[in-house]
Amino acid sequence: MGNEGLNLRIVYGVEFHAFVLMPNHFHMLITVPEHDLGIAMNVFMSSVSRLANLISGRSGHVFGGPYHWSLISNARYFGHALKYVYRNPVKANLCQKVEEYPYSTLHGLLGESRLVFPVHFTRGRMELSLPAIEPIEQLNWLNHSFSKEVEELIQKGLRKKLFDSLMNRNTGRPHESLSKLL
Repeated sequence: MGNEGLNLRIVYGVEFHAFVLMPNHFHMLITVPEHDLGIAMNVFMSSVSRLANLISGRSGHVFGGPYHWSLISNARYFGHALKYVYRNPVKANLCQKVEEYPYSTLHGLLGESRLVFPVHFTRGRMELSLPAIEPIEQLNWLNHSFSKEVEELIQKGLRKKLFDSLMNRNTGRPHESLSKLL
């Protein structure tokens, strides 16, 4: 990916938390504290398109459509989204365990490949309410699949512009299944 991520960090203050490149899309968890997300994503997607076209000898669009985004302001939901992103290749049957997928920042965080930009596994101040666990426990947690109900709730939350309390229609209260992180 070249220096695109590093340039976004330096120029726009973007913090990368997770990135997973899939065969036909990507997942990215970032914080954009200093600038508009649209500007940062335009720079990122334009830079990646230029680089991909240069490498492949092609020209034109690389991405088939607009990106989808969701604001996450809750530490627990941030944890769910982080796990969802890193589990995506496992769910797609591209690997058996999250740490095996080579096109993931987790692969780099584990020292299995070079990271081309700094990655912050947690998000500033959100980790204060996340449980403290050892690295091996983190991998076990990432490799433990969501229940079908929780996965559907996370997908629903990430389709919203604000991933916040998803309400249970029967009780009118937040879903209890999303109240647990581990």
